[in-house]
Amino acid sequence: MQLPLTLTLLASYAGIATAIYLPAGVWEGSVLANGSYLFKPAGAPDSERFIVLPTVEERSTGTLATRQSAWGGDCFPRDLNHQGCDGAVQGLKNWAGNGRTLTSGNSNALVSVDTRGAMAYYCIDAPHSSGNLDTVDINYALEKMDANCVPYQASYFKWPGSVEIVGKDVLGANICV
Repeated sequence: MQLPLTLTLLASYAGIATAIYLPAGVWEGSVLANGSYLFKPAGAPDSERFIVLPTVEERSTGTLATRQSAWGGDCFPRDLNHQGCDGAVQGLKNWAGNGRTLTSGNSNALVSVDTRGAMAYYCIDAPHSSGNLDTVDINYALEKMDANCVPYQASYFKWPGSVEIVGKDVLGANICV
């Protein structure tokens, strides 16, 4: 655990991109124009930010709007570690609580909870937009994903007409683009 964190911090200090997975925890970030992510620990406004490159190929061709199905989401053939997925979802629920607002700046914004090779995430997929997530929203999104996808499979749900996405995937997946 110490070595990946140390390497990530060194890469951050040097201002270089790294393909190292984020250590387990809650991370806030944004999607950069080149498809990489700029992350910092959630709730730490003064902490250093660092760049992380996705390590899993893009999901499919087309934009999110063209891939989104009639039920509001999509499924991907990537199996998730069950304990990791459950832990990440619980971490996202803990972060959201009774309602937590996320606002994007010039690019898409996200919160990702990472554990045991899996992540649960919340995205705002439009610049200069915001949304509010609570545990009721997370449960609704999970119900939609699990009703339309294989449980413990990478998937996401986007509310119709909204900029908000809740999803689950493997660490290193290309999300929130």
